[in-house]
Amino acid sequence: MKLTYYLDILSKYLFRTSAVSGQVLILGMTLLITVDVLGRATLGKSTLVSTEISGYALVALVFLGLAYTLRMERHIKIELLTRRLSPRKQQQLEIAVLILSLIFIAWFTWATMGPVVQNYIQHHISITYLHTPYWIPYLFVPVGAGMLAIGLLIEIIGKLKKLRH
Repeated sequence: MKLTYYLDILSKYLFRTSAVSGQVLILGMTLLITVDVLGRATLGKSTLVSTEISGYALVALVFLGLAYTLRMERHIKIELLTRRLSPRKQQQLEIAVLILSLIFIAWFTWATMGPVVQNYIQHHISITYLHTPYWIPYLFVPVGAGMLAIGLLIEIIGKLKKLRH
């Protein structure tokens, strides 16, 4: 019973973090690009950082939004063949797919930590005006994938509980 309680708290925090980070990133990208366009149009000068930061924000937006997209059931589903199965078989198949997805995403999370660590250790930075340490934008990929992995685990547990009852 306690595990379910803590997973519920974790899932609410995880999905809220995923949703809010996406909203903040979209707002930030919009403002940064707007300022850059207005600066070039009126002053003839660019911010010199809007393209770089917007690119990093786009990667963060995609990966940090994966958990929220899972919660809202907005990931792509192909139900052409599964619609013909009984509701119980559909649930079992969905759990199997979620487990396979969790295995892949857990591996992907682990595999994408390598470049983060390597860039951190070797102090690689961008050659742009900001000299951004590469480990920072690279970190969005395993963090977002890790959030998705936790979300998948929570979904699997929830669906297993429904299947039992």
